[in-house]
Amino acid sequence: MDDKRLRVLFLSSWYPNRLNPTDGNFNEKFAEAAAVYNDVTAIHVVADKDTIPPFETDIYTRGNVKTYVWYFRKNQWRFGLGTIINGFRYLAYYIKAYKRAEKECGTPRVLHLNVLYPAGIIALVFKFLFGLKYVISEHWTGYLPSNEIKQPLLAVWLSKIIARKAHTIMPVTHNLKEAMMKKGFGNTCTVVPNVVDVKHFYPPEPSGVKKKKVILHVSSLKDEHKNVSGLLRTIKKLSQQRTDFHLKIVGDGDLKPHINYAKELSLHPETVSFHGTMSTQEIAETMRNSDVFVLFSNYENLPCVIIEAFASGLPVISTNVGGISEHLTPDKGVLIPPGGEKALLNAIDTIIVNADAYDKQSMHNYARENFSYEKIGERFTAIYNSVIK
Repeated sequence: MDDKRLRVLFLSSWYPNRLNPTDGNFNEKFAEAAAVYNDVTAIHVVADKDTIPPFETDIYTRGNVKTYVWYFRKNQWRFGLGTIINGFRYLAYYIKAYKRAEKECGTPRVLHLNVLYPAGIIALVFKFLFGLKYVISEHWTGYLPSNEIKQPLLAVWLSKIIARKAHTIMPVTHNLKEAMMKKGFGNTCTVVPNVVDVKHFYPPEPSGVKKKKVILHVSSLKDEHKNVSGLLRTIKKLSQQRTDFHLKIVGDGDLKPHINYAKELSLHPETVSFHGTMSTQEIAETMRNSDVFVLFSNYENLPCVIIEAFASGLPVISTNVGGISEHLTPDKGVLIPPGGEKALLNAIDTIIVNADAYDKQSMHNYARENFSYEKIGERFTAIYNSVIK
């Protein structure tokens, strides 16, 4: 083992598990980026009503990250007693997971927390029990004015304590940093953006002229967030002007409402197709076979799918929300107002004609220099070293 490699423990409020395989997969990608230069272990605890008591464990290694996921059966008692019992059981199983990981992998020097609340409570406990200093990566859109979520006073109070005890907070955009600082989360913020695996996401080889341009949308499909219905209405209008395109919608959410709405709009399957959850490799391949990526969200930070599109040399049309404008410049696509269906229609209509004019390799190079595992791993490592010093 390289003596310069640090032992790092990853702890996340959201992390992929058997109940939700894509939950917080961007946190898992951060762990894999950190593992380029460090020895990373991740632990996560999940309440699952189907767990066989007293608990079950799922231990695996992926992307050089040794991961311990512990499942326990959620208590269903009423009058708030179940919540209290479950809270103590979460803590107990996190301690069990930590001790097993420490025994098998070694004592961590730094704890990397992903999404401040609620897992920050565990990070705070670990700081006092095991002397673990921690840093925080933050992705939550609930801090943003466009999606402000009012938390209970106890959660706000605990969140500010967790933030104050952190060595630094790493929001994924400057926009999120400003929103957090306005809410009183201190000045120790260092922006570290989301990550993309450029080994999977890269431009396609040059090919002949297509009869139909492929417009791609990948998301959670939550309409109040991703505005899939607005995208479908726009595509209906576009289909009345031209037919040389196909919209492909991919998501790990509920496809049925969008399929029904497409039928209501009389959108033909030759115009729009729907696809369920895809693996990282499948999404990368789908991007290489597409011509433009569209995200019509009402709010965002910096979605991984946008930087994956950059890495794939795929021009992007996105609403100007969150920190997207920090990276989506005219050489990589078009920014439009949130909810602006006319602007979306014009942007798609223009890019269908001009998609081949974008410099795919230049877009990929930008992604590699700003979001690759190696670059983000370097930034994390520099921050970890500042913690232990």
